[in-house]
Amino acid sequence: MTAALLSGVRVLDLSRLLPGPFATRLLSDMGAEVIKVEPPEGDGVRTMMPGLYEFLNRGKRAVRVDLKTEAGREFVLDLAATCDVVMEGFRPGVADRLGVGFDAVRARRADVVYCSLSGFGQDGPKRDHPGHDIDYEAAGGAFASVLAAGEPPAPPHVPVGDLSGATFSALTICAALAARARGTVDNRPVHLDVSIQETVAYFAASRWGPFLLTGEAPRVEQLANWAPGHGMFQTAGGEWLVLAAIEDKFWVNLCTALQRPDMAEPPYARHADRMVHRHRLRAELDRMVREQALDGLLALLHAHDVPAERVRDAAAVCADPHMRARGAVRDLGDQLLLDFPVRIGDTRSAATLRQPHPAEDLAFVLDGIGAGDERRAELAASGALPDMRAEA
Repeated sequence: MTAALLSGVRVLDLSRLLPGPFATRLLSDMGAEVIKVEPPEGDGVRTMMPGLYEFLNRGKRAVRVDLKTEAGREFVLDLAATCDVVMEGFRPGVADRLGVGFDAVRARRADVVYCSLSGFGQDGPKRDHPGHDIDYEAAGGAFASVLAAGEPPAPPHVPVGDLSGATFSALTICAALAARARGTVDNRPVHLDVSIQETVAYFAASRWGPFLLTGEAPRVEQLANWAPGHGMFQTAGGEWLVLAAIEDKFWVNLCTALQRPDMAEPPYARHADRMVHRHRLRAELDRMVREQALDGLLALLHAHDVPAERVRDAAAVCADPHMRARGAVRDLGDQLLLDFPVRIGDTRSAATLRQPHPAEDLAFVLDGIGAGDERRAELAASGALPDMRAEA
């Protein structure tokens, strides 16, 4: 049994690469029917990062369309007329130039929820700037606390910018659909303008939010993630341990487990005092952890109620008995399914491993817009649909 909360919702995905497809992947996992429009050569992420395309687009259908042709634009607009939601991730203005912007779509679908996801938003001085995740993280203040701590910023290992933009897109799409279903708004078209820079700032303010109240940059003493008991520590076997002993109670538990009660006494008893002596305490923790094997140390720390985890690779995450017990990872024979990360009652989601196959999906999409023999012949002759042209 699956939880298909968005069953009956149809989504047209005009986006490529990571942010937009991740947003529609979330909608698909919740039961929406997603149709992805790809350029004639296909989504470039297929070859750029093998495996990512399959992760982002499972459960969707796809068609390849040349939007630079009149027939291609008309085909996509006909498809948009059958959809509740349209998602695009072009640079601002590009969707309009291609003839599939908000104004063109709402002329075909008067109650559409149209989401534009871009790096810096649809207007403003930087709207046309190019960028990728690391640019938006830098511009949105993701490294502000690192700078406040006097540490050199490092490239992110998870694309938080792209994923935050995608998450806010999916969240707001769902909110727009819910408001419409409840009758709290009328059926006028809605245009959602999502800026990845702004979503990063919204997340990052969890670290530098006091600046909004005082106008002063945070001091390192105010940044709990620089506490001496918080961070990564290498063990005797070269493996890595994460500690998160920030609060006083966890610090006491950590010191008790390591048989160093002196480190929980003045002048180290309170978090604020430990921050003053953080370098000395961190160096001592590094030394003690490096002398112990990871498994034994983890067992000891967990027995003393210390927040601690091993740093896992992908294989270890997917084999984690806890993840398996909760149904977060499913073994489907020759593949694993990392499921939607919210359990809905006693079920997970409508996620499947079905992958888009443009040539196979084309007939389904044509049926969905009611294309008869004459229309199909016109589209085949136009060359707008490369998979159809190959058969013509």
